[in-house]
Amino acid sequence: MLFNTFVFLVFFVTVYFPFLLFGLLAKNYPRLRAIQNLWLLFASYFFYAWWEWFFLVLILSSTLLDYIVALYLPRISNLRKKKFLLGLSIFGNLGLLFTMKYFHFFAVSLAQAWTGLVVPFGGQPISDNSLEFLQAFILPVGISFYTFQTMSYTIDVYKGSIEPESNLIDFALFVNFFPQLVAGPIERAQDLIPQLKAIKVPNLSEVPLAIWEILFGYFMKVYVADNLGDFVDEYYLAAKQLYISNPDFINTLDGSQVFVSAYLIFFQIFCDFGGYSFIALGIARLLGVKLTLNFDTPEYSRNPIEMWNRWHITLNRWFRDYVYFPLGGGKQGKAKQLRNLMIVFLLSGLWHGANWTYITWGALNGFFTLVFVLVPNKENMDSRGLSIIKGFFYRWLMVTLVGITGVAFRCYDWNMLVVYFSKMLQFWKWDFFSPNGLKSAALVFGESFKILFPLLVIDGLSYFRKDRFWVFQFHWLVQGFVFVLLGYLILTRGIFGKEVIYFAF
Repeated sequence: MLFNTFVFLVFFVTVYFPFLLFGLLAKNYPRLRAIQNLWLLFASYFFYAWWEWFFLVLILSSTLLDYIVALYLPRISNLRKKKFLLGLSIFGNLGLLFTMKYFHFFAVSLAQAWTGLVVPFGGQPISDNSLEFLQAFILPVGISFYTFQTMSYTIDVYKGSIEPESNLIDFALFVNFFPQLVAGPIERAQDLIPQLKAIKVPNLSEVPLAIWEILFGYFMKVYVADNLGDFVDEYYLAAKQLYISNPDFINTLDGSQVFVSAYLIFFQIFCDFGGYSFIALGIARLLGVKLTLNFDTPEYSRNPIEMWNRWHITLNRWFRDYVYFPLGGGKQGKAKQLRNLMIVFLLSGLWHGANWTYITWGALNGFFTLVFVLVPNKENMDSRGLSIIKGFFYRWLMVTLVGITGVAFRCYDWNMLVVYFSKMLQFWKWDFFSPNGLKSAALVFGESFKILFPLLVIDGLSYFRKDRFWVFQFHWLVQGFVFVLLGYLILTRGIFGKEVIYFAF
């Protein structure tokens, strides 16, 4: 079930009013808090089963495994047994993730490598039917998100950072809370569980903030991201099957079109995922729960460190706390710090998808970050006195670099990636009349900038005023104008029903 569909509106209204009733009655009858959570849990399972009911088996398995492991961890004094129990949880979660998301990638890669080795010596290649079987797994929606969320819970219980949750309903709701179930943010147990255990009735002062988050989220998703997506699909084709059936298409693009597509990809992914995250924040706020901000105006970042502190914040925080710091962080010398950073970026690339293009995306972003860490006398994000021109240049450079790595992110395979990157290094034809029948780079740049302009203004005010709810600091006429403008763009130019890019991860 997608946030940007009419069926979700019906679902939310149906769920919301009984939820409010249970919350209001629970103030006088505290036992109804359990009923409120049971109702939300039922709604969350229904929400997730809307895609495929079988996926519930996987998420229930993960929920029960981590619930039981966490309950027993504090009762065991033997360190070896505790490590075994933690390993059981990690192995079980990663086993499900590997099987459903990565098995076909590694199996097909090994099969193709085997074929390449044996055929020259007269051996038999792996049959096409076998390869099709290996690629037949369906990726459960949101599996990477809830797997990381439950893993962080058991790791924190093992370290003694938190106490295990004894109430199965409350813990299951932590894993399955529908606003953030399929696309994050990836929440920590110490932040979310206490809110879920409380009687949930939204404060009236929070309602305008929730409406702004939902409105801004829909603006980002259905207006900005999905309109930019039409331009991106023109340069990359809308689906892999179209690419497979038209393999020569990639050779017709001009380098200027690929370069402009880098900016489109950056803002499409940011607004697609960021918009969905803001909708989740607003919906959760209406349910009396505050989720973690996942995107914070990353397009205004001046360097890689600031970028990854503002882009997919909860995932980067997860890798920082459970991978980077345990490896030693930056406390064991510069060489090991660089190694640890690159490991994080490579794992981040692999987290995004079972494809060498995603690993390349992670490696490129890791390389840019390592260069920044190594360059002496660099400007950092706390520096003062940068000129307007210098600040603009740094921000343009960051969007450009991350956008170029996004080309690898968007390509369907390694061959497509090599062709598109090589075209950016060739002579470009900057004109309004593209010889390949597609929109020229100059024309697409102009049309996309018109779409992006309202976003850049809104996020610019959020960034420089350091307040993402800045709209409420202005006169009510300004507030009304902004709300009406976003509503108008959503209703008249928005594209509804498109899936979220990160559902593939």
